[in-house]
Amino acid sequence: MKWLTSLRNSVVGGPHLYNNDKDSCSECDSDTESVSWTRKMFDPPVKQQREDYTDSEDEAGAPSGSREMEQLTTIWTKTDLYMAWASMLLLSVAIGMMIQTVSVYSTYATSDFNQMSLLSALNVVKSVMYIATRPILAKFADVLGRFETVLICIVIFTVGFIMLSASPNIGTYFAAHIFYIFGQVGIQFMEQVFAADTSDLKNRMFFVVLPNLCYLFTPWCAAPITNAILKHSTWHWGYGMWCITVPVVSIPALTIMFRHRMKARKMGLECARSGLSNVKTAMRQFDIIGLILFTGGISLLFLAVTLVKTSKSWSQPHVLSMIIIGPILLILFPIWEKLYPKYPFLPFSALKDRTLITGCIIVALYSLAYYIYAPYYTAWLLVCKNLSVTAATNTRVTWTVASTFGSLLVAPLIRYTYRLKPTIILGGCLYMLGLGLTYRYRQPDNSLAQFIIAQVIEGLGTGMIQYPVLVLIQAVVSHKQVVAATAIFYSSISVGGVIGDAISGSMYRQQYPKRLADYAPFLSEKDIDTMVNNVNAPLKYAWGSEERTAIIAAFNNVYRHLLYGPVIVGGALILFAVTLPNVDLSQMEERVKGVVFGNTNKKETERNDDENQDLGSEKSCQKDNVVETKV
Repeated sequence: MKWLTSLRNSVVGGPHLYNNDKDSCSECDSDTESVSWTRKMFDPPVKQQREDYTDSEDEAGAPSGSREMEQLTTIWTKTDLYMAWASMLLLSVAIGMMIQTVSVYSTYATSDFNQMSLLSALNVVKSVMYIATRPILAKFADVLGRFETVLICIVIFTVGFIMLSASPNIGTYFAAHIFYIFGQVGIQFMEQVFAADTSDLKNRMFFVVLPNLCYLFTPWCAAPITNAILKHSTWHWGYGMWCITVPVVSIPALTIMFRHRMKARKMGLECARSGLSNVKTAMRQFDIIGLILFTGGISLLFLAVTLVKTSKSWSQPHVLSMIIIGPILLILFPIWEKLYPKYPFLPFSALKDRTLITGCIIVALYSLAYYIYAPYYTAWLLVCKNLSVTAATNTRVTWTVASTFGSLLVAPLIRYTYRLKPTIILGGCLYMLGLGLTYRYRQPDNSLAQFIIAQVIEGLGTGMIQYPVLVLIQAVVSHKQVVAATAIFYSSISVGGVIGDAISGSMYRQQYPKRLADYAPFLSEKDIDTMVNNVNAPLKYAWGSEERTAIIAAFNNVYRHLLYGPVIVGGALILFAVTLPNVDLSQMEERVKGVVFGNTNKKETERNDDENQDLGSEKSCQKDNVVETKV
């Protein structure tokens, strides 16, 4: 029963190979070849990508963003670190509150334009933007710098919400999402980059979760806000308030980042110079062709899936061209990254890393399972459960709160066991159980409490999957590669969301009109079209009336069919989780430098302060006087 031993070792821990160089030694190769296939599958060796620069010449070619943070963390103090995190958390609260409210406004905005059937298409547009923007933002963060990237995101975010609040038609409303999503994704992405720059691996789980701590309370604050806005005003003002709030609360974070940039410049640090100071070098570092191949390939492929409404749609020329060109671009991307660019988006050795690939598949699967049924969640609560806007919003965010709590729950466990794989497997099992219970209790006759319990279990499982997988991926790549690897991780989540939204929208558009015709024959063709596109149309029938009961039966029939796929996907997620390498964070090499959150003793901090004074008289950041955090 060797396979049982391998499976046990893969979960609770066993001997591993920890290679800090991508070129393994001959002894390691012979050991790897001698292990059984079960161990290769369920307990593979752990390989940590090496840092690509070891001397001054190589380090000069590193992205300025990573070098900038490595140097800035050596010149600030613990107080500066605490203040920087406090300002980032203030910004995260504003973004968290915004996300919870706009999801409600989108239902009313599309209904106002009499286009609620496009709600799923809107979610797909947003998901494609999530995919396309993160790789670009990763390059911005590495080439231009952290401060410049955050500032750009705040400006674009503000422009997007101005357009949303003033949208006169569905076209402008859709276009505004391009700007606002770019800004929102950028801000959230930079919070995760900041966490990776300012914490060691053993404590990383706490700090990748910390920006999401606001989701424990913002969802409950969002419901009264949305209810008051919709009662006393319109969704236009609901969007407009955020083009004022977010820029104001971003001032402390931008001020702290800018002050340290200026401090570094006065000390003569080369890494404090903007990536725009040398346009030619910056353009080479952007790897524009690689970005076009990756973002263009994914965007074309999943836009085609979105546009397919019937089986005949696959034969349409514009759909066929997207389906053909998209995969071709994605195939060319790794070939380009391996052969041509001096500054690739992510080195080929990292792109083919098993931990990165498996981790991205896992988060893509959980996102797929959730977004197959999520787009029409609010509408189901309003129509089939007769909830108010406030009650529907509170019920909807149960999953989000439970997910955040699940992440916080396992953070101390990971900190003291240094193991990530057992948590991910447990999260997958809980997620599968939650999906099954959600299917069981998602019926009008079942009590709301039963349904909420199912959502809580599903959310806890999600929290035990997403962020442990992120830390796992960041642990096996170099500090130089962390930003790009994080971008691919979040793009994988968006890929799952795109596919799920496309499936959800297709089933809703095709099945709901048929079910209404079957269950509610009193409705004319025009009435059916109104029911499909406007969430307020079914609500005009009194609760308990024969007409309302028939409409509920039709809607619920469609919604339960949407839950078949997620249950199957949940099972596949567990299988992939079992094949992850069992990383031990205590044996991984730390790549963060300077004053960061971790086991940095007082003497080391005092030595950093002394070196800060010495750096003031030196005009180069190439000297080896950087204190590396010892964990």
